[in-house]
Amino acid sequence: MMEPRLDIVGAALADPSRLRILCELMDGRAFTNKELACAAGVRPQTASAHLKQLEATGLTVSLRSGRHVYHRISGQPVAETLEKLASLSPRDHLSRFRCKHTKTPDAIRARSCYDHIAGRLGVLVTQRLAANGVLRIEGDSVSPGARFCMFADELGIEVPCRADGRLVKLCLDWTERRHHISGPLATALLRRSLASGWLKRCTGSRALAITDTGYETFGRWFALDRKLIDAHS
Repeated sequence: MMEPRLDIVGAALADPSRLRILCELMDGRAFTNKELACAAGVRPQTASAHLKQLEATGLTVSLRSGRHVYHRISGQPVAETLEKLASLSPRDHLSRFRCKHTKTPDAIRARSCYDHIAGRLGVLVTQRLAANGVLRIEGDSVSPGARFCMFADELGIEVPCRADGRLVKLCLDWTERRHHISGPLATALLRRSLASGWLKRCTGSRALAITDTGYETFGRWFALDRKLIDAHS
């Protein structure tokens, strides 16, 4: 009987430097070896060895552009699996971090999970979409609701208006331990948020900074005020 080689994947995830590289790649963008070495705190030669193992395992892929080679997560299924695995990790470090800081850390408030919004903002947006009939969430399954197409048109995002589950999926948020959405709807929402200046990427982090315009927009479209978004969970 053929069994999945989970030991190979487990070995690839067992090194802290490789995990830091994967976390850096979890915002969906591609980075050079030198950039990933800096993020992981290792030398470029060491990062190259780590990246070879990650690519051999199928967790990352590389692509050449001109003289540069870039590395990225191999696809959304890998990103979603890593997010789920992260949700199994002990959470005490998050609690200690919150106790020491009066402000909610940016990455906990909002961050990118491959190509969609995660963190407290992602979870709150998902809850509002369900409450407003844009999505139907039943247990661990989600599908477009009665207002799905109307919402997409009103917000000005382009997603196919098909009544199937491929347009939206649930992704377990590792900091909130509740679901946010992934899939075409979530991807379109992140792209619109970045293009419109509601969210801005933070250098050297998956964190997404919410601009004043963003707070106003999320308040208007999702009834999320600043205090609710910034509140400690």
